[in-house]
Amino acid sequence: MKYYKNNMVSINSKKNINLNWSIKIFFLTLALSISFSILSELVLNTASILISIFIIVLFLTINVFMDMIGVAVTAGSIVEFNKLVKDNIKGAKEGRLLLTNAEKVSVFCCDIIGDICGILSGACGASILIKIISESNSPIKIIISSIISGLIAGLTIFFKSIEKGYAVNSSTNIILKIGKLLSVFKLGNR
Repeated sequence: MKYYKNNMVSINSKKNINLNWSIKIFFLTLALSISFSILSELVLNTASILISIFIIVLFLTINVFMDMIGVAVTAGSIVEFNKLVKDNIKGAKEGRLLLTNAEKVSVFCCDIIGDICGILSGACGASILIKIISESNSPIKIIISSIISGLIAGLTIFFKSIEKGYAVNSSTNIILKIGKLLSVFKLGNR
């Protein structure tokens, strides 16, 4: 019975840690979302349709790339990275650090950055719509709006469906490349 009580205490403290982390993530997401939204509104108000399309492509690319990192870290193997660290492979320590924090990395990459980029690409689509039919109240406005929204959603899902398979099958290579990039900041020495 004592063993059971000790496990209950550790489970409860893990829940508290996750709740605290979730609250921190909420405020980080709120701050980033508001900042990116204000920035995109400022840029999009004066931007041409071509620049707005470029911004949509940029947000879509960031969204897909960050989702790939989150999926790779979730699918990755800590055992492989322990071997790579023993072999002194550059970026392996950082990759192992990503894997030991897979839940947090996945939430940050897929949910925070990915979702913010998804929302902002939709806002960019709305900006394009406003520029195309600025003062028209015709039924065509609804059709064009639906086509733009559908196109953004369709392209996002299309590229994510390709990326997810690649991320699962190539997780070690992806994590190692990100680890090499992060090794510049010496994150693996913690």
